Amino acid sequence: MLGALIIVARHRGLHLSVPQLAHEHQLRPEDISWEATVQLARASGLKATAVKFGWREIIKLGKAAPAILRLKSGYAMVVRKVQKRGGVAQLILQDPLAGAETYLTLDEQRYLDACTDDIILVKRDFPLITEEQPFGIRGIAGRVLMSRQIVRDLMIAAFLLSLLAAAPIVFWRLLIDRVLYYKAYNTLAVLCLAMIVVVAVETAFSWLRRHLVQNIIRRVDVSLWTDMFSQMLQLPVSFFERSQTGVVTRDMFEIFKIRTFLTDAIFGTMLDSMVLIVFLPIMFYFSVTLTIIVIGVCVLICGWIIIMMPVMHRKSSKVHLAEGKKGAFLVETLHGIRTVKSLALDARRKREFDSLVAQTAEYRYDEASTSNLVHTVMLPLERFLTSGIVAIAVYLAISSKEVYVGALVAFMMLSMRVAAPLIELSTMVQSLDEARIAVGVIKALINQPKEGGRSEHSMRPAIHGTIEFREVRFTYPGSPSPALDQVSFSVPAGTTFGIMGRSGSGKTTVTRLLQMLHSDYQGHIKIDGNSLSQLDIDHVRSSIGVVLQDNFLFSGTIASTISAAKPDAIFEEIVAAARLAGAEEFIERLPDGYNTHIYEGSPNLSGGQRQRLAIARALINNPRVLILDEATSALDAESEAIVNANLMSIAKGRTVIIISHRLSSLVGADAIMVLERGRVYDIGRHKELLERCDIYSSLWQQQHRHLELEHVTNELVTT
Repeated sequence: MLGALIIVARHRGLHLSVPQLAHEHQLRPEDISWEATVQLARASGLKATAVKFGWREIIKLGKAAPAILRLKSGYAMVVRKVQKRGGVAQLILQDPLAGAETYLTLDEQRYLDACTDDIILVKRDFPLITEEQPFGIRGIAGRVLMSRQIVRDLMIAAFLLSLLAAAPIVFWRLLIDRVLYYKAYNTLAVLCLAMIVVVAVETAFSWLRRHLVQNIIRRVDVSLWTDMFSQMLQLPVSFFERSQTGVVTRDMFEIFKIRTFLTDAIFGTMLDSMVLIVFLPIMFYFSVTLTIIVIGVCVLICGWIIIMMPVMHRKSSKVHLAEGKKGAFLVETLHGIRTVKSLALDARRKREFDSLVAQTAEYRYDEASTSNLVHTVMLPLERFLTSGIVAIAVYLAISSKEVYVGALVAFMMLSMRVAAPLIELSTMVQSLDEARIAVGVIKALINQPKEGGRSEHSMRPAIHGTIEFREVRFTYPGSPSPALDQVSFSVPAGTTFGIMGRSGSGKTTVTRLLQMLHSDYQGHIKIDGNSLSQLDIDHVRSSIGVVLQDNFLFSGTIASTISAAKPDAIFEEIVAAARLAGAEEFIERLPDGYNTHIYEGSPNLSGGQRQRLAIARALINNPRVLILDEATSALDAESEAIVNANLMSIAKGRTVIIISHRLSSLVGADAIMVLERGRVYDIGRHKELLERCDIYSSLWQQQHRHLELEHVTNELVTT
C-alpha cells in the first residue's frame, strides 16, 4: 500500500519514499492499513478520499487516475489509466512490488475476480496552509476556511437564526396591537401555535450552530497544535540552546488564547452581529429618528473601544512579558531542583520568585484597572440603548404619534438585540488584544529559519561510513573566534577514529557538524562522497548513533527507552543491543527486568546504568556511524571496563568516532586527531603521537604517571 501511495504521489508531483514515511510517522508493519494509507496521503500534502467504485464507475476515472486499488488478497495496485480496445474497456495496473515499467491489463471479468470495490482517489492538495506560509492571521483564517462546507453551513444557520430572532418581536407587537386591543382569542391561538413552531425551529438551528462551531474549533485546534509542534521540531538546535525552556513552553501555550478568541469573538460576537442585517431595516421601518439615535450611540461605543485598544495592548504586553519571566524561572528551578537542594538555595529562589509574582500581579492589576475603565464608560451608553431609547420613543408616541404602543415595544426589543453584540464587543477588547499578542508570540517562535536538509529533493543514499572534512571553518554565533578553523581529515568506512584535545579545542563541534546540528559552516563535509548539505537530515541522523557524556532518557520502560529510535524493534533486538552495551547484566537484576519503569530524569538509575542504556539506545538501529562523545567519562571503573571490553564488538562493521580525554580509550583507534584551538595539530596512531606530538604525550604522561610511580616502587621493594 505504501508503494502504491508513493507511485501516485510522484505522479502528482510529490516525491515520497517508504523509509521517509516510516521514519516521519513511526510506522510499524501492523500500522499499515487501508484507512492508514488515506491518512498518510493527507498528512503528506495530498487530498485522498476512499470510495467504493464498481466496474462502471472505475472505467470512468479519466483524469482522476492514477488511483490506488485494493485487491481481494489485501495487496494494492495503482490504476494508471483506462483504455478501450475494440470497444472493450480495460484497466492498466501497475504493481508497486514489481519493476517500474511492469503493467497489468484487466478486463471486467478479471477485475471482478481479483479486485474489491475499494479505491483511493488522490490528488495534490493546495490548501491555504502550507509549511512555507508563515504563521499569522492569514494562516489561522486559512485553517478555518479549510472547512469550507462547515463554514458555509454555519453562516446559513447564523443567518436563519437572525431571521428567527425577529419572530418574538413580531409576536409581541401583534399581541399588543391585534390581540389585546380587539380581544381576538382565535388570533391568540394561531400566534401561540406559530410561536411554538418558531421556537422549535430556532432550538434546532441553535444546536446546529453550536455543533458546527465546536467542529470547526476542534479542527483548528488540532491543526494549530500539530503544525506548531512540527514547526518547532524543525527549528535548529542553536535556537533551543539560546532560549529558556520556560519561555518556549509559555509561548506555545499562548495558542489557548487564540482558541478562546475564535470561540467567543469570531464564532460568537461576529455571528451574533448578523442580526444587524435583519433588524436595521425593520428599525428604520418603525422609526427613522430612533434608529439614527441607536446607530449614533453604537458609533460612540465602537469609537471608545478603538481609542482604548492601544492602551490595553501596552498593558497586556507588560503582563505577557512578566508571565514569561515567572514561568521561565519556575521551569528553570524545577529542572535544577537537585542543585537547589544541594546548595541550599531554597530561600534565595523563593525570594526571587516572590518578586516576580509581585511584579506580575502589579501588571495584572494595572491591566484590570484599564479594563474596568472601559466598562465604566460603556455602562451609561449601554443603559441609554436599553432604557433611554424607550424614553425617547414614549415621548415621540405622546407628542407626535410617530410611534404606537406595539411598535414601541417592538423597537425596544430590537434595540436591545442590536446593542447585545456591541456590549459583548466591549468585553472582548481584552481577549482581542491577548489573541493579537498570542499570534505575534507564536509567529516569533516558529517563523524562524528551519533546519536544512528537509527538501523533497534531498538524497537518501545507503550510508557506509566514509567521512571527509575539507577546509571546514565554523564559528558559533556571538563567539569572537572560530570553533573550527580550516579543519581537514578523512575517516575510511569501518575504522575507529579518535579525537582529543584540550577543553574548547573543537572536539564536540566536529560531531555536531557531522550530525547536521549546524549548517552555517564553510568548507565541505562529505559522507561516502556525498556533500552533507545535499543529504536528507533525518536519513543522516538515523544512520548515526550518538552517545554523549550526559544523556537524556525519556520516561518509560527500559525496553521502550532502548527502542526509542526503532519502535518496531523486536525483544530479541532490544536484548542484543543491551548485551552489546554491557547493560544486560544490571537489567536482569532488576525486579521487572526490561519492564522496569524509568522516571523523569531517571533518578532510579545510577550514572553508569544510564550511560549503558544510552549506548544500547544508540546501537538499536545498527547505525553505520557511531559517535562516542566522552561516553565513558561518567562511568565508574567497572562500567567503563565493561564498555571498553565490548568496544571491539560495538565497532565491528561500522565507523566509530571516539572523543575522550581518557587517552586509554583511544589506544586501539586506527587514527587519532589532536585538535588545538580549532585547528588540526596532528593526526596519527597512538605510538606515533607519543613520539612526535607534545600535547598528546604530555597528557598521556599525566594520566599514567601513577603507573610509572608504581613501577619504580616495585623495583625499590624488589631491590
